Amino acid sequence: MLTAAYQYFFPPPIRDRSALTKFMSGEASYLAQRSTYEFTRNTLAWHGQAAFGDTAFNDAFRICRWEAFAAVLAGFSVLAFTRLASGPGGRRDELEAALVRLYGDMLGAYETPRHRTDWNDEVADLAIRLRAILPGDSPSAADVVRPAAARVYKTLPARAGNPREEKDVIANALRFGTIGFGERLDRRLRPAETAASLLAG
Repeated sequence: MLTAAYQYFFPPPIRDRSALTKFMSGEASYLAQRSTYEFTRNTLAWHGQAAFGDTAFNDAFRICRWEAFAAVLAGFSVLAFTRLASGPGGRRDELEAALVRLYGDMLGAYETPRHRTDWNDEVADLAIRLRAILPGDSPSAADVVRPAAARVYKTLPARAGNPREEKDVIANALRFGTIGFGERLDRRLRPAETAASLLAG
């Protein structure tokens, strides 16, 4: 129990592919679920109790959570790539490929949701995003979450009828969560060791 508490407040460094996988997937899952649930609950207000007891509503909300997870995780992969690719040793193209494989593996660690046959389009999109990042670029949290915010809004099971405000609420929730992720990543990541582990497969 004391060990678990210590690791919560003082998590170990991220030095390899396995640790990076656990960290990124867990953080993306938490942010995707928290942001979509809080938005939906606040939008529905007192209607929420009935909605969350409805099978059709929960099926739609499940799609939203899965799509949010994939989109947030792609953004986190972009941030991880910028940290890893800026380290010594180069091999930028190989790191791109390694991060794309990692992303596909993280999505593939779960049973494919019923509304999809695979995640191939998302994996291909991430490859395009990473290739577009020039050496020295450092995308902001707002840049990183823009595709995720659009995806979340598109798949939301409930809206209040004010698209501009709703999109801002979603984008801000994802942006603040992504800033926190980036700060934790910077504290824990050991880029040289993690990059070597990724390149080793």
